[in-house]
Amino acid sequence: MPLTRRDWLHALQKLTQQLDDGRVYDRDLPRLATALDAVLEAYNRRPYARLRAADDHRATGIQRYPRR
Repeated sequence: MPLTRRDWLHALQKLTQQLDDGRVYDRDLPRLATALDAVLEAYNRRPYARLRAADDHRATGIQRYPRR
């Protein structure tokens, strides 16, 4: 069944968890990277959404990965 717009956030969160947990095979990472690049390119073609997301991220003050 195709994912709906409401399903994507959860699906991406689950993908993140699986990557962090090592449940995605290394051999699958190059194809996954290609697919994720295509998603980011499509996302970046939506400048309003990109700018809004950046503003929302700054407003929360949440940092996903600590600085080294």
